[in-house]
Amino acid sequence: MIMDLLKNWELYSWPSARFGQGFAHLLSLGADVADGRYELDGDNLFCMVQSYETKPRDEQEFEAHREYADIQILLEGKESILWAPREGLSVSKPYEPDFEFYSLIPGATDLVLRPGQFCVFMPDDAHAPCITHETPCTVRKAVVKVKL
Repeated sequence: MIMDLLKNWELYSWPSARFGQGFAHLLSLGADVADGRYELDGDNLFCMVQSYETKPRDEQEFEAHREYADIQILLEGKESILWAPREGLSVSKPYEPDFEFYSLIPGATDLVLRPGQFCVFMPDDAHAPCITHETPCTVRKAVVKVKL
């Protein structure tokens, strides 16, 4: 898991050029971008823009992916994302194409994502997004899915 300011994305060594393409797309997004799926390279690289209300922690589960990394940024709002290593977690919903869900655990790391920051979650990173931080709010988020 990596969390940093979006402007610092080039400081990292990424496993494929798709990450650079994904970050370039995120940097080009305006605040008025419509919700939906944006194809960047078919199923190899795409961006989903979504709006939603944050939820209480107890309504969420960890998720992890096997085929994709997530690059997540907020366009508006603020949310908590819980993180834990996937290894050793209890599966709550078995694997479906690219998703597996896990029960939350005490002591998970609480990340607070704000506009201008990004998080990257690799397949071993279980994460529980969309969680209310301090007070519920509407979030606009872009998630780039990078096929590994």
